[in-house]
Amino acid sequence: MFQRTLLVLLAVFTGLFFSLSWAGETGVFSGRVTDAETGEPVANANVVIAGSRFGTATDLSGRFQIANIPVGSYVAQIRLIGYAAQEFPVVIAAGKTTSLNVALKAAAVKFREVLVTATREPALSSEVAMAAQVISRAQIERTAAQNVGELLEISSGLFIKNNGYLGSLKTVSIRGANDNQVLILLDGQRLNQAQGLAPDLSDLPLHVIERVEIIRGGHSALYGTDAVGGVINLITRSANENDSVSGHVHSSIGSFGTRVVEANFGQQLGRLNYFLSHNYTEGDGNFKFEDRSGNRAVRSNNDVQWHDSFLKLHYTVNPSAALSGYLQFHDADRGAPGPLSFPSQNATQKDRSWKYRLNYAQRFSSNLDLQAQTFLFKFKQNFDDPNPFFPFKSVHKNDAYGVSLLANWRASNVNKITAGYEFREDKINSTDVALQKRTTHSWFVQDQIKLPIRELVSNSHISLIPALRVDKFTDVDAQLSPKLGVLYNYISGFQLVVRGSFGRSFRLPSFNDLYWPQDPFSVGNPNLVAEEGLGYDFGTLLNFKAAGFWTFEVNYFRTRLENLIIWGPREDGVFSPDNVQKADISGVETRATFQSLRRLVNFSFEYNYLDAIDDRDDPLLNGNQLIYRPKHKVDLNLALNFGRLELNGSWRVVSKRFSNPANSAFLESYRQTDLAAAWSQPFIGGRLRLQLAVKNIFDDQTPIIDGFPLPGREYRTTLGFDF
Repeated sequence: MFQRTLLVLLAVFTGLFFSLSWAGETGVFSGRVTDAETGEPVANANVVIAGSRFGTATDLSGRFQIANIPVGSYVAQIRLIGYAAQEFPVVIAAGKTTSLNVALKAAAVKFREVLVTATREPALSSEVAMAAQVISRAQIERTAAQNVGELLEISSGLFIKNNGYLGSLKTVSIRGANDNQVLILLDGQRLNQAQGLAPDLSDLPLHVIERVEIIRGGHSALYGTDAVGGVINLITRSANENDSVSGHVHSSIGSFGTRVVEANFGQQLGRLNYFLSHNYTEGDGNFKFEDRSGNRAVRSNNDVQWHDSFLKLHYTVNPSAALSGYLQFHDADRGAPGPLSFPSQNATQKDRSWKYRLNYAQRFSSNLDLQAQTFLFKFKQNFDDPNPFFPFKSVHKNDAYGVSLLANWRASNVNKITAGYEFREDKINSTDVALQKRTTHSWFVQDQIKLPIRELVSNSHISLIPALRVDKFTDVDAQLSPKLGVLYNYISGFQLVVRGSFGRSFRLPSFNDLYWPQDPFSVGNPNLVAEEGLGYDFGTLLNFKAAGFWTFEVNYFRTRLENLIIWGPREDGVFSPDNVQKADISGVETRATFQSLRRLVNFSFEYNYLDAIDDRDDPLLNGNQLIYRPKHKVDLNLALNFGRLELNGSWRVVSKRFSNPANSAFLESYRQTDLAAAWSQPFIGGRLRLQLAVKNIFDDQTPIIDGFPLPGREYRTTLGFDF
């Protein structure tokens, strides 16, 4: 049914486009805006036909298009905070397209991080009312990280729960939220499963990731369930539009038998752009560690092997319409050694997943964009432990599919409205919870209202960003998620942003929580309600130029969580989940960054303070710290670019974490230092790149999760060729 719905929408969009395109004596004005220094695309720049109602903003590739402009001579104005404004004469002819490519020069302030996750349309991070961070492709390559879990270890406000080696479970906590209260997206497609397991970040290789967008704080008003602590959106790569053919191949070897082979190829063929990539990774994971008796041991049954294939297509139907999509297949086999308290020498886990997404985007006018999307996500997990005393085997098949509609309407130069509808069906067929299904219908709307106050304070404005979402489910109660963001932006030689937000977020009980079958030890609870979060944050951002570009950011947040689901014994001794826990979480995030004028030096310093208090109605536990929430986290990153030689270093300190609710046991603080050096050399029309990296230089093996040892010092060598 959803495929037919999409086809109808495509037909309607296309018909409306052609009817608009041929109305009257009009023409089209299009082009691309780039950075004069770097050549990179500039997104969210305002392009306006002076003295008219015609205007638009550039997309993520820096492109813009304004249709149905009456014939005549005009002046086009291109403006963006942080760049010098420019004006150009343009002549619009009947039935023709006038093209203009513009290179903007950076002014005294330069703040170019653009993200789509915060508002579901391209926006500067200095124009959103919440704390946000973007990790670029260049940063990804500098770190020598091999999966998303390793990459996010150095990110502000995030704590990675790492269970061991390369293929071991890695999940993320943002602002003290549990790992299943953080929403993970791939190009906007939800990776969280209704079964209740948090996405394993070690299963997400980086070869297809162009950038990572991180939104800190509850965001259910736009994304629904699971967006309690924040949202992480992984944006996939495309072929280079400036090159007809481009590609990359590299091979890596490292400690503990790690071997990686990766290749990708992309091409621009007229209107068609395609990108194809494959990654093969394997490792033994047989590192040495100190067991609970103080003896040196080898972590066995810790091997991993995976194949990951990815294809992305983008087809320009006409100047106002485009069809894009991707297909990804992931196949992973690994040993499952288990915790030290109950190790397994033979347990195995096999994960298979298919991800499909198709998106149709139509620009009806310079003020109205619509998108229709369909998706499919299939995930199968087989776990087998042939332990002779406690054999265990399980199979879980998770399927999700749906459609969504999204509209962005520029109602005026000071008012942007985003609205959408989503249909989703989650289904599981599991040896644990049998066959279960959940259907979701969602509606959301957001209004970005910009209020100029130049009469009071020149070069400034205030933005109000209210949002509201309604989610209706077939198996649990409907949820209403409001949010209000406020932002003040001043720029004159420097940029000062003061922002804050207040809203409600939630997480639904999982299929495991609701439907776990009765056995002698445990049973699910079909009467559970959603976990709720009510929170606010406020902060300030200062951006200026002095021998380079500086950014200072401070945020305070507080979230009250209620109806948290905890498994515990009932009166009959059987374990069952219930909405019994409450939590009060607050903290401070600080960040300072510097980029030299020619990008020779990139530096960042981040400090995070977290106070995650257990507030349940139990006098023995009330007031304790929530488990695995470090109070202090410091990240220091430095990158030096000497042309062909690049050096990158990171230093991280994480304070102690309590490992039980009574706070009677804890894991010591740990420090980790990583270094990487890369040399590039032109070679046969391309570029050779050799990277040497050392992870955990000082060999600190303090575990992050109790019972799961970590590898010590690792060496990695990568040789690649780009063309």
